[in-house]
Amino acid sequence: MLPLYLSIEGLYSYQSKQEIDFTALTAAGLFGIFGKVGSGKSTILEAITFALFANTNRLNSNNRAYNMMNLNSNQLRIEFHFIGKENKKYAFEASWRRNSKQFEKVTTPVRKAYVFEGDEKIPLESTDAETILGISYKNFNRTVIVPQGQFKEFLELKGAERSGMMKELFNLDHYDLFYKVASLSKETELKLQNISGAVQTLEDYTEESIAELLLQLENEQLKLQEVTNKHQQLDQQHQKLLEVQQFHKEIAIQKQAFAQLSAEQGTIENLKKQILLFQKVDRIFKHALDNLADLQTEEFQLTQDFARTKHQLNAVHTALLTANSAYKIVEQDFNQLDNKRIAVEDMRNIVHILKLQVDIKKEAERLANGQIVLQGVDQQILNKQTLVQEKQQEITNLKASRVASSLLMTINDWYSKQEQYIKTQHDLEADLKIKRKDYQDIILQFEKESLTPTSWREKLTEDEKSASILLERIQSDENKIQVKQQLANFSHALTAGEACPLCGSEHHPHIMQTEDVSEQLVKLKSEKTHVQETILQIQQRQQRFIQLDANLITLQRDIDKSVEKLNTLTIELNHHLTQFTWTNFQHNDRTSFDQWKLQAESIEQACTLTESTLAAIQKELDDLKIKKEKYSNGLNSIALTKSTLEGRLSIHEQLIKRLKLSEFEQFEISEIEILITQSLQSIDHIEQEYNRLLNEINQFNISIASLSTTSNTLEMQLKNKQSKITLQQKLLEELLQQHDFVSLDAVKEILKQQYDLEKEELRIKRFEEHFAIVKANLVQLEQKINQQAVDISQITKISQDLQLAKEAKEMLIGQLQSLKDQILISKKRYAEKVELQIAFDKLALRNKNLSILSNLFKGNGFVDYISTQYLEDLCHIANHRFERLTRGHLKLIINSENDFEVMDHLNGGKSRSVRTLSGGQFFQASLCLALALAESTRSLNQNEKNFFFIDEGFGTQDTESVNLIFETLNALHKENRIVGIISHVDELQERIPVSVKIVKDEDLGSLILHDF
Repeated sequence: MLPLYLSIEGLYSYQSKQEIDFTALTAAGLFGIFGKVGSGKSTILEAITFALFANTNRLNSNNRAYNMMNLNSNQLRIEFHFIGKENKKYAFEASWRRNSKQFEKVTTPVRKAYVFEGDEKIPLESTDAETILGISYKNFNRTVIVPQGQFKEFLELKGAERSGMMKELFNLDHYDLFYKVASLSKETELKLQNISGAVQTLEDYTEESIAELLLQLENEQLKLQEVTNKHQQLDQQHQKLLEVQQFHKEIAIQKQAFAQLSAEQGTIENLKKQILLFQKVDRIFKHALDNLADLQTEEFQLTQDFARTKHQLNAVHTALLTANSAYKIVEQDFNQLDNKRIAVEDMRNIVHILKLQVDIKKEAERLANGQIVLQGVDQQILNKQTLVQEKQQEITNLKASRVASSLLMTINDWYSKQEQYIKTQHDLEADLKIKRKDYQDIILQFEKESLTPTSWREKLTEDEKSASILLERIQSDENKIQVKQQLANFSHALTAGEACPLCGSEHHPHIMQTEDVSEQLVKLKSEKTHVQETILQIQQRQQRFIQLDANLITLQRDIDKSVEKLNTLTIELNHHLTQFTWTNFQHNDRTSFDQWKLQAESIEQACTLTESTLAAIQKELDDLKIKKEKYSNGLNSIALTKSTLEGRLSIHEQLIKRLKLSEFEQFEISEIEILITQSLQSIDHIEQEYNRLLNEINQFNISIASLSTTSNTLEMQLKNKQSKITLQQKLLEELLQQHDFVSLDAVKEILKQQYDLEKEELRIKRFEEHFAIVKANLVQLEQKINQQAVDISQITKISQDLQLAKEAKEMLIGQLQSLKDQILISKKRYAEKVELQIAFDKLALRNKNLSILSNLFKGNGFVDYISTQYLEDLCHIANHRFERLTRGHLKLIINSENDFEVMDHLNGGKSRSVRTLSGGQFFQASLCLALALAESTRSLNQNEKNFFFIDEGFGTQDTESVNLIFETLNALHKENRIVGIISHVDELQERIPVSVKIVKDEDLGSLILHDF
């Protein structure tokens, strides 16, 4: 983190807004913040930590917002800019206000965070600075901003706490591999279980089982070979018998077919003769007859076409006469169309003129109305301007009579403090009166029992001692009497000849004579009980007076304190009265001030109300000016529109050629438009009718010419066809005579038979071929049967044997295929089993290694080890400076419990606790570790520069050590590291290149003064 800017307002002793531009300070590499004790130096650090983390070391969260706010301020505001991760610029703000009605109440603090993009501040969703800085509040106070008294905390942390801090600072959580290893171990165990289960399902698939199956396959293949050979022999015999059997069947079939063909042979010979005759007639007469028929058909068609053409030609002549008559009538109207079109254009212009006249009238009315409205707006503007001047003068008068708010607040604060003093004085006096009364009540309780607070203890102790002595005497007398009573009982119980229970003698010459002591014993017990009750009462009185004496002492102490407070308050009140310098008011009566205050508030309210009214009037005036401008623009637009319409009207008047405008002024526009529509329809109708008739006449003339030509051509073709028919008839008569045919009818009858010559010739050919084939096959089959020497009656037995052999063969083939499938599956399963076993062995080894890793990473041991390595590196970096500062006498080391120790080279290199270091040496060690921490965490923060504050600590150093420390701190600037020093020692300021000074003014609070 690199600070850029800080502003403080209303925080602790900072009453008004104070700012620090850190850019000039950090540019020097080493800078200072100096001021006297209590001036507000450490408040700068607290402002930074609260803006970033909403936390402080000075106060807990209980009513913290109120306690942090300056008593003379109504708001608290902190704004802090800095460079964070990836050299991005951030801003954090914190603010809250005092309740205007309840002084002790403040609003809830509001914190905001921004990131800069150029000069623009973009709000962040979260105000958690830890995500930006990569460090918690606690460790921020240990490594970046070290508050007063906490600079040595990192050095004094216990091993576990320091390891936790190292884990956070250096992000060592990714070395906590226990749960990752446990997850991998669990996953591996699950895979082992799955593979173990899969291997168990494949236990039956072994190399021995596969070898047995292969042997069984070989045996089955031998059996199949034997059955196959037998099947082939039987199949050959069976095929030979089937072949002979088939020969007999084919002979029977061929004989039957030969008989049928012999019967059909006569019909085929007759058909051959008829076809030959048909072919002869067809060759001689068919062509001539077909030509005659074609000529006769063409003659008939030409006759019909000639008649139809003549009829069409007559009809076209009639239609042409009718069209010429209608054309002469329409031609007259067509010649007048130009005049009609001009009249239509004139009517259209008249319509435009009438419409424009209506629009011009409307625009003129709008223009007149708008001018009236504009005049009204001008008058309103004038009225508002006058009212604005009046309100401005009224505000000027009110401001002249306003009272300064600072004076009002100062006097009000004086009266509030005066009332608080008086209230506190009355409360103290009332409390003192009550305590003095309680004190007198306790004294009276002593006096009631003839005791004093000073002598009661001796008096009651003496009474208790006298009663105890009396009790001891009574107890002694009681014991003596009880002995006598017991001896009397023994003497009365003695019997001659029996042993004495005391001496054991059986002879009793002088038996003791005693008197009755029962009454004395009862009397002594009564006295004893009375004395014991007296002692108990004395002890109870002692306890009561012990409590009374304690209460008395407490009351006396409270009375003394109250008197002291009252005296102090009286002094403060008198001093407060001396500060009352306002002659217009009385210090003991605030009535006149309250009236003056109410008057001032009334003036303030009137001023505010008038300013609000003036703003409203000013806004209305601005709105009226905008409205006026809008109306003026609207009127100009209307005038321009009216002028444009008048120009268009003039153009349309000039375009009228034949008609007169005055003739149509009484017409409605819709009526004129109807006339235009009717005229246009009439023009269109005339044009269409003229063009239609013209086209019809042209078409009729073309048709007449075409039909005349067609008629002549058809007439010539008809005569030609008739000549050809006569010639063809003579040719047919000559053919009849030449080939001895009776007539054409006989020839036509032969040709009507409609033979399919190709089909019939093919039929005859196939019959002859089939007849020859059947005859040849019959001879050939008889020869084959004669050549075969087999018994056809064996065919049934051979067929049965063949079927049995076939079934046995198929069964063996099925068994053989089943064995092959089983062997294939066994080999596949065995290969799977081998692969699973290999995978199982690998996973077992992995599980064993994971178990070792799990034990290694258990209980944060590995993280603690890494933390120790980082700590040793940190210690090594710190020793570069620490050994130089201690002139090589001391060196920091880490013991087995991750605690810091120092190696004392002056005492043989022996190690001892860092707590044995002097205050100055401890500061040196803490400073070197802080620098090492900043250097080590620099890469984590991804900043080009690193920064931290030191609050106090230099007072423990001698001159030479201070020189070494400052030499070290100055060298940090070359390493892109920046150090800020906070101290009350003015002598240090001479050593610091740039600094700011904090001074505390009694009226203005803490002020920040820059020395650059």
